[in-house]
Amino acid sequence: MACLAEPIWCAARSERRNRALRGPVGRRHRSLWLAAALLFALSIPAAPRAPAADEPPDAASGSVADLGAIERAFEQVAARVASTVVGIRAQRRYAAALPVGDAGGENAAVEQLVVVNASGTIISAEGLILTNEHVVQAAVDIEVLFHDGRKLPATVVSSDPRSDLAVISVARSGLSPATLGDWEAVTRGQWAIVIGNPFGLGSDGKLSVSVGVISNLDRQLPGLGEVDDRFYSDMIQITAPINPGNSGGPLLNLRGELIGIVTAMHTRTPADDGVGFAIPLTPAKRRLIDILRQGRRIEYGYLGVSVRLPEPAERTAAGLGAERGVIVQQVEPDGPAAAADLRVGDLLFAYAQSPVTGPAQLAELIGQTPVGTRVGLELLRAGQPLALEATIDRRDISRVSWMRGGAVFWRGLRLADLTDDSRRRMRVTGDAPRGVVVIEVDADSPAGRAGVQAGNVIEAVGGQPVHGALDFLARVRDAAGALEVAIRERGTRTIAP
Repeated sequence: MACLAEPIWCAARSERRNRALRGPVGRRHRSLWLAAALLFALSIPAAPRAPAADEPPDAASGSVADLGAIERAFEQVAARVASTVVGIRAQRRYAAALPVGDAGGENAAVEQLVVVNASGTIISAEGLILTNEHVVQAAVDIEVLFHDGRKLPATVVSSDPRSDLAVISVARSGLSPATLGDWEAVTRGQWAIVIGNPFGLGSDGKLSVSVGVISNLDRQLPGLGEVDDRFYSDMIQITAPINPGNSGGPLLNLRGELIGIVTAMHTRTPADDGVGFAIPLTPAKRRLIDILRQGRRIEYGYLGVSVRLPEPAERTAAGLGAERGVIVQQVEPDGPAAAADLRVGDLLFAYAQSPVTGPAQLAELIGQTPVGTRVGLELLRAGQPLALEATIDRRDISRVSWMRGGAVFWRGLRLADLTDDSRRRMRVTGDAPRGVVVIEVDADSPAGRAGVQAGNVIEAVGGQPVHGALDFLARVRDAAGALEVAIRERGTRTIAP
């Protein structure tokens, strides 16, 4: 189970828990025995011992001195970077339907407040702060806590769900920005230092420090954040303990240089310690951050397919090596892949003359392709080689969400087909022969402000009937202005862009 490391150690479960508590999620103990043992050794003065018979007289004192040097290095980093790290407290409002049995037999929409404790890193003396997008997503209020105890409101400059990066701004100058580290020098086994606001405990401005090592690089976290179309393909794995509230905070090397953004933890059960992950500040990620700090939106290429790795027998039949090719599982109707005649079952082994080695690598190739570019696709269909050309379109979460369970996201609405399950969960009464059901509404969104509620059934958009989530998506995809939606038994609502 991979989970975001903001005040939600597990995204779906903690959101529900936060809504009930209207505050930070409960305590989650995080320690790794090796790191804990080392920290214990570093933090307690070593008792002097007599040297062994075959040991030079000063060897014991030398060992203590070595440990003391490491301890002082940690202390110096913590002191030096304290002014570059901030705590973040964000608030979100949600409108959702009560579960079955909580509304006396009637569907009821309730507004709930979620408080998110998180962290951030100052990247500009003029008040720019780097954090995770999932920290500030849909936030109606953001407050930043500085090391000197001062608190200031913040606004989002720009954010990008796919990379899970965001830049926020406060009205304060003369700040101390973090120093960026040399990414080429980052390797496995190096010390890793995390500073942040776990569980919101840094309300006095004194943020918490934890220490570990870099366990590995280029780790993939499939499945985490798919609802928001996040893409974690090259993460840093760390042993430094992280907790809810560390999200968005810095991952530092022993020189106090910023090398990553703490983002998630992977755990099999709520009881285990899990493994921490951070977004690496590679040159590619730094380019994205530069775009965000300018207030610009990041665009990704889109092909409109979902793929999987071939089974060994499929590779053998195709005559491909063990690390080449993917099988097409789904093709978006009317998308770029469909227009190029790419089909389910095709074995795609080259994209724009680059070998395809797996789903994540293909997604990265497509995402980096500028919108409007024509690319060559090399594939096998029924064992026969075939070359196609596709024109890359712009990626939008509403275009891919239907492939992940059939839900569609649009202007603050989360919509699904009218199935027996969705009717039961959302208390949809009557036959409702057509339409889509609203399963969640962001209260501070165009749809929320228009009065759309969870449990509503949208039967038409712009005067045209809709027969399902994919049909709805097709009708709203290219709409730039306000649209009128017809809600069953509730009339019409106009939803602004």
